Amino acid sequence: MTALQAVSFDAYELERLAATLDGAIRIRRRSDYYLWAQGALQSFLPHETLVFLPDGPGDACHPEVFSRGVISDDTESFLRATKAGLRAEIVLNWSRQGRRPYVHTAHDGASQLASLVDKTGGQHALVHCTKASGGRGACAFIFLGMATRPASREIYLAELLLPHLYFALAGLRDEDTPGQKAVLLSRRQSQVLAGVRSGKTNTEIALALGLSPLTVKSHVQQALRKLAVANRAEAAAVTSGMAFAGDGAGG
Repeated sequence: MTALQAVSFDAYELERLAATLDGAIRIRRRSDYYLWAQGALQSFLPHETLVFLPDGPGDACHPEVFSRGVISDDTESFLRATKAGLRAEIVLNWSRQGRRPYVHTAHDGASQLASLVDKTGGQHALVHCTKASGGRGACAFIFLGMATRPASREIYLAELLLPHLYFALAGLRDEDTPGQKAVLLSRRQSQVLAGVRSGKTNTEIALALGLSPLTVKSHVQQALRKLAVANRAEAAAVTSGMAFAGDGAGG
């Protein structure tokens, strides 16, 4: 049984999920990202604080924190001091879990992540990572302050939404370092856009690739965000005759 078969959504939830995916594409500023993460995203992954731990040297690997509450000075100092070690610990555990989202509670033993969970006053954290690509190591996302222990539904949603979380934020970070931004499409995104250029609908593309229409829509939206275009027609136009290297972050 696949994750999609194991998790069901009613028509209203699917509509809200589509709106959440659409909202990620419209993110242009960190304030947009904050409002999206603490707004639409909360309907599916309710949390108090979202922490992003990138890979990279020096200032390039500074943590990003989006929180509903006030982060204590002690927590901020802890994140700055342990950012590399904390990311490495999370990536290692994530790899051991089959590179799937995993749950960490306040009772799971001594670790840097356990210390972070304790410092933020929560009981449950949900963790997921991007795949290493382009010479960069995996990046980690931590959902802190989840009221109840995440189950299969939240695990599935974390997998579905992580590319949107990553690419929206990566675009903002790239704007901080002009000249370094590159357009990288995953193999699936390239395949989906080939179908778009052929004039196929999401349902037709899904049938051809053995995916669900919702997954195809997700890939299209990620590609639109990366290409900085507004619609399918523009995406078809700018990618005609172009080749892209896979980024490895969305499959």
